[in-house]
Amino acid sequence: MQLQTQKYNPQFKALHIANCGDLKLYKITDRADFKFLKSLPDRIHTKDLMPNLTKDEYSRWDEMLQYAVDNSQKPKNITYVETLNDTPCGIITFTPDKNIFKLDCICTWPVEIGKKVKLAGQTLFYQLFKDFQESHGKKLKLEAITNGPYDTISKYETLSFIPTKTHLTKVEMETTAAKLKPIINSLNKLLNYKEVTVEKVTLH
Repeated sequence: MQLQTQKYNPQFKALHIANCGDLKLYKITDRADFKFLKSLPDRIHTKDLMPNLTKDEYSRWDEMLQYAVDNSQKPKNITYVETLNDTPCGIITFTPDKNIFKLDCICTWPVEIGKKVKLAGQTLFYQLFKDFQESHGKKLKLEAITNGPYDTISKYETLSFIPTKTHLTKVEMETTAAKLKPIINSLNKLLNYKEVTVEKVTLH
């Protein structure tokens, strides 16, 4: 996996678990991958990739990427990295539990200037929902930021999440297994998601 950088290029070892069109999903399983993940905030330049946002919006976007990377370091968390043409374009990390899953952070970014990666967020959410469903979880929680570059609350509402508590810069939201069933079916029809024979790969 090659990211443009002149500083260093740490190796990335992970389980390739699925393809979704041109997107690939990798599950983080090796402690050595944490070095790779830690390098992402220094290598993803949101100001260059998505022009015309405000300084505060860039700052919040970078903050969310850093937050996702920090949470991926937690031993109990499950983390997936998403790539387009072998270039990272998204990360999701969450805390699994038999009854309640908590989405700690999801963050996507362009790989071409001014172009969002199509279905990047939906693909990561679909993977989260699959894990949640397979664990027979009952409730899924998240916190939607209110001062980011995009309207996350409306987006999450389309995925069946409802607000439960409002803070200054975020809104707590949650959904249930029953509410997610039609969402999962809808995403399954939308996405060209295909599981692959699990393979541990080393990318640069």
